[in-house]
Formats: sequence, structure tokens, C-alpha cells
Amino acid sequence: MGTDKALMRGGVERLRQLAIQCHADRIVTLCGAKERERMFKGEVWADPLACDTLSDVIEWAFSLIEGDVQLICCDAFNLEKEGLQRLLSSGGGVPVDEEGNRQPLLANCPKEWTMRKSNGTVSSLFQDLESLDLGLLSRQMKNFNSPVD
Repeated sequence: MGTDKALMRGGVERLRQLAIQCHADRIVTLCGAKERERMFKGEVWADPLACDTLSDVIEWAFSLIEGDVQLICCDAFNLEKEGLQRLLSSGGGVPVDEEGNRQPLLANCPKEWTMRKSNGTVSSLFQDLESLDLGLLSRQMKNFNSPVD
């Protein structure tokens, strides 16, 4: 995209504030490389050196977090309060965007759910979570990665 998606359109800070408005109990920002930690507010975790892929990082983070987890990717540019509230109240699942594509980086993962082992893709981690059709809110569920990302 030519620029850091974590800083575009209000960036991670906009999404962090959105989570605060929705009364999130805990907000953890996964920032990538260690030198990026200072770019973000709050609880920020750098990727461990042992993690080679995004699915590795997600598996690692989930091993350290207890309770429900709501993922929000940094390029969820369309996500607004109403959409996040609907995800948080869903009871678990992977939302589909307005084109019918599952968006695992916006998955709502209840504490009783167990993540699948990755086959190298993020979507494989969440394959057991049901798809969430959020109707008109599905336009908020898009991320801006290409399918190969």
C-alpha cells in the first residue's frame, strides 16, 4: 500500500480507542519487530524471534492470553463501534465481509474455544469457528490485504 497500514486512517490508535469505547477488558497490540514497540500506546508485544509467520505469532499470543479474544487487524479501516460491538456480542465466530469472504483477523474467539494447529495460514487457525453473517455490518468487516497476504 506504500505506507505502514498500522498508521493509516487513524491507525492502531483509532482501533484501540474503539476497543476502549466498547469496554474491552484488555487491549494488546502485536507490533511486529521490537523496534516498533514505541510506536504504540498501552500493552504492546513484539513478535518473538521464533515466530516466522503471522500464524505463528497468533498461536504464540493465544498461548499467553486467557479468556475471550477479539482480534482486530490494523487494516480494519471500515470497522466502527457498532460493528465491533456486534462482534463482541457474537459468542464467537469469523465475520464475513460484504463479498462473502471470511475475515479471520477479525475473529471473535470465546474462552472455551480451542485454536486449531496452523497449516501455515491464518485461516487454518480459525477454521472451526462458524462464519458470522452480520448483514449490513458486513461492510465493516473488510480488511485490506490481498488474498496472498
